[in-house]
Amino acid sequence: MILFFMVSYFNVQKLCHKIIITKCQLKLEINLNLCNIRIRKITPMKKILITLVTVLLTIAAYGQAAGNDTIQAIVIDEQQEKPPFKDKLYLGGNLGLMFGTYTNIIVAPALGIRWSKRFNSEISIEYNYTKDTRYDSDYSYNQYGGRVSTQFFVIPQIFAHAEFAGLSMEQYYTTGKERHFVPFLYLGGGFRQNIGGRSSVSFRIMFDVLNNEYSPYSPGTPVYSVGFGIGL
Repeated sequence: MILFFMVSYFNVQKLCHKIIITKCQLKLEINLNLCNIRIRKITPMKKILITLVTVLLTIAAYGQAAGNDTIQAIVIDEQQEKPPFKDKLYLGGNLGLMFGTYTNIIVAPALGIRWSKRFNSEISIEYNYTKDTRYDSDYSYNQYGGRVSTQFFVIPQIFAHAEFAGLSMEQYYTTGKERHFVPFLYLGGGFRQNIGGRSSVSFRIMFDVLNNEYSPYSPGTPVYSVGFGIGL
C-alpha cells in the first residue's frame, strides 16, 4: 500500500512537471509568435519609407540651416561690397594754364561715378580760352562744350579710355572768324596714380578717330591729357 502510494506520488510529480514545461513552452511559443507578428508588421517597404523620410528630414533641416547661413553671408558681403551711392561719386576734371605769347587756359570740371572697382564714367563741361600774339595780328579764341567718358581698368593702375566730346570752336579764315560745332571721339588709354585717400591723378594719351573737317588735329595726332579725381 505504501509502495503504491509512493509510486503514485512520483507519477503525479512527473505529471506536474510536464504540465509546467508544457505551459512554459506555450508561453515561449506565444511570445515568439507575438514577436513574429510585430516584426512582420514592419515590412521591407515600410522600412525603406521610414529610412527615406528620416534622411529627407535630416537633409531639409541641414539645408535650412546652411541656407540661412548662406543668405546671411551674402547679405553681409553685399553690405560690405556695396558702398553708399555718395561714396561712388567723385569730383575730377582737367585744368590747364599756359601764359606768354601763346596763352591757353582750360577749365573742365567733371563729375564721375565708380560703377565698380574696374569701371567708371565721367561727365564734364569745358571752357578753353586761347590768345596767340606771335604774329602781326593777335588771335583769340573762346571754345566751350562738354564731354562724356568712360574708363575700364585692366589692372588698378592701367586703364582703357573712350571719350566723346562736342565743342563749339572758333576758327580764323581769310574772310574772318567763324564758329563751328566740332565732334570728337577719343580712344586710348592711360595711367592712374593714387595720391592719398580717395584722390588720384591720371595721365592719358588718346587719338581722335572721327577726324571732323573742322578738327584742329591732323589724322593720327596723339592728344595728351592730365586729369585728377577727388572722392566726395
